[in-house]
Amino acid sequence: NANEKTTTTMNNNNNNNSNSQISWADKQITLQQVANKIPNGSAVYIGSTAATAEAALQAMVDDPRLADIQIIQMIPGGCLPHLKERLDRFRTSSFYSFSSRGSYFKANDRAGSEGLQDYTPASITSVPRLLQEQKLRVNVAMIKCTRPHKGFVSLGMGVELTEVFVQHAQLVIAEVNAHMPWTEGHSKLSIREIDYWIDKDQPLLTTPELWPFFYQQAFYSEDVLKGIAHHVRKEITHGVTLKFGVAPLVLSLIQFLQLEQLHDLGLHTDVLTETLFRLHQLDGVITNIHKTIDTGRSVVSQAHGSQALYEFIDRNPVIEFQPSSYVCDTQVLAKIDHLVAIVGALKVDLTGQVATDSIAHNFYGGVWSDDESIRGARFSKGGKPIVVLSSKSLHGRSNILSALPPGTGVSITRSDVEYVITEYGTASLYGKSIRERCLALIDIAHPDFRAELFGQAKASHYISSSQPGKSFGSLYPAELEEELKTKTGKQVIVRPIKAVDEDNLRNFFHQLSDHSVYLRYFRKMKSMPQKILQKTADVDYSKDMALVVLSPPDPFQHEIVGIAQWCSDPRGIDSHPDIAFQVRDDWQGEGLGTYLFQRLVEIAKVMGLSKFKADVLSQNKEMNAIFQNSGVPFVRRTDFGVITYLFDLESGKTEASP
Repeated sequence: NANEKTTTTMNNNNNNNSNSQISWADKQITLQQVANKIPNGSAVYIGSTAATAEAALQAMVDDPRLADIQIIQMIPGGCLPHLKERLDRFRTSSFYSFSSRGSYFKANDRAGSEGLQDYTPASITSVPRLLQEQKLRVNVAMIKCTRPHKGFVSLGMGVELTEVFVQHAQLVIAEVNAHMPWTEGHSKLSIREIDYWIDKDQPLLTTPELWPFFYQQAFYSEDVLKGIAHHVRKEITHGVTLKFGVAPLVLSLIQFLQLEQLHDLGLHTDVLTETLFRLHQLDGVITNIHKTIDTGRSVVSQAHGSQALYEFIDRNPVIEFQPSSYVCDTQVLAKIDHLVAIVGALKVDLTGQVATDSIAHNFYGGVWSDDESIRGARFSKGGKPIVVLSSKSLHGRSNILSALPPGTGVSITRSDVEYVITEYGTASLYGKSIRERCLALIDIAHPDFRAELFGQAKASHYISSSQPGKSFGSLYPAELEEELKTKTGKQVIVRPIKAVDEDNLRNFFHQLSDHSVYLRYFRKMKSMPQKILQKTADVDYSKDMALVVLSPPDPFQHEIVGIAQWCSDPRGIDSHPDIAFQVRDDWQGEGLGTYLFQRLVEIAKVMGLSKFKADVLSQNKEMNAIFQNSGVPFVRRTDFGVITYLFDLESGKTEASP
């Protein structure tokens, strides 16, 4: 192997030395001569997306003498005649199973193309090593570039891994296009490294021309995209740096994130898209001033969009093109503080395993840089690794499963996953047990499948057999979530309780004083029984309600400092629900008890309740004062030191404010 590497390097050096003696003009050939320069049996790299050397590729296909050619491409797209014609003379190897015709590599597709199209499940950062160790062979690099300037050409928006393929190829053919933008960064190539070139000026393909099928049919409804974007947007704040995966869902999502409402964002991502380009034109949105590396510059490895985008990146120092091996390197990403990485998934199982490139034995995408992005964001100071997926597949099946189908590849392990987001919410899995993960993921699954997933989780012993599962039979009332400032100015979040709050509820109980426990439960208690915790946290929102007060006001890193609830009688004997409150000792006097009572009254009226009741010890002066000063009509009676209130809610219905 060492001798082969030395020989390859010597040959490349000899080629460069001989090429330096040949003028640029003498290297020019015609399209008709391209195929003559390529030996049969060659492995040919052709670039990706709008940087694909389409004219040279067409010339190869048009010449019947060429045979047994392997085409290497990172991301297919645009005019790919070797795929459309399905010629047996060409074998396609791609690192992303996506083309202008859609997902083109399927294990069950044997209609004349068996073995002719290969998808390589390797991360983008591993490709240079594969070439260096000769696990991946390349004989010819066909590139698209600018016209030369002072002895160099620019690879334009197709930097990606083009340079490393050029370094390992024995022959380099350049398709020179005056429309190719001259980009800044690591995008320059000496003309001495180019053996032949053809002159082909034609407009670069725009995104709709690269993937027309994607724009001709709606893969994801606007409602789904807006729903996912709503929850993702909550995790993006001013000054963070963004990295987006290349999955179609992620690229479709960007335009719905309302990033124009933020300022001083940073960008370090694979592809500069049309939406990201437009954000650069808005004053103060993407400035990169807070980036801890590459400060002041947006770093990308490729771009596609409109002709206006291509004009924008031409000699623009704000947009820096770097190889994918740099853009997607985990160690590089970890150096970027507050990195928010967003990658798309096909399926996620209830333990948190993520599939990004396959379902069963079919391939629909690629590994690309998803794992590196997630890990890089994990190691970033203040970073957030986010996995997004729609709750339902295009065929109407659940994308959250009890177990991934046999044959499905796990691209991101359960130990690396932190945030999973669908249009129904966010599941925070970092540091969570299997039980907690199941409850959190079922909570963001499509409502049509929650009961089934809950049953499967029980059958797999992922969750307790005593878990009620009531919350999964009704929609979580997200409209009731709100932020609140207490009497002394403390910020808290108030929201309906979730089944995943069970452990926080237990911690809340153990931070109460013995006196507070006695006032609430009318007896001394040293622990809270599991069944009571489950019953309190897992409620049917269509009949019952429980609100929790969370501090600090972070959706995932918080403690419960207060709770209020009403519960219907499961036996149906008492038609009036019971209400109860509890505020942690160190948070009493903040006005939370009064607020929670008034809020429950508002919600109860909207839900059509006419009355509810409460039992309070006569010595609980604070709670009695809240009830008596509430302005809500009531009747009461006292028995053995317990005051029973029956509140009349029918005197003037009010709407619950969101």
